[in-house]
Amino acid sequence: MGWKTPKIEYVNGYKIVEIDGPIFKVYDGTLQIGEDFPYSGEAAAHAKSLPRRDAPRE
Repeated sequence: MGWKTPKIEYVNGYKIVEIDGPIFKVYDGTLQIGEDFPYSGEAAAHAKSLPRRDAPRE
């Protein structure tokens, strides 16, 4: 089993992280918002449905 760097994307100021599986999670800082999503489009749609954040935070 190899080590894989998670893919990170920002949508509407929220961080979307791809985990092995693939599973996509939406984060507000370190707090996961919502459930695990099987597709990146579903995670992005969830992030877009949330109130806009000004800037991504690490």
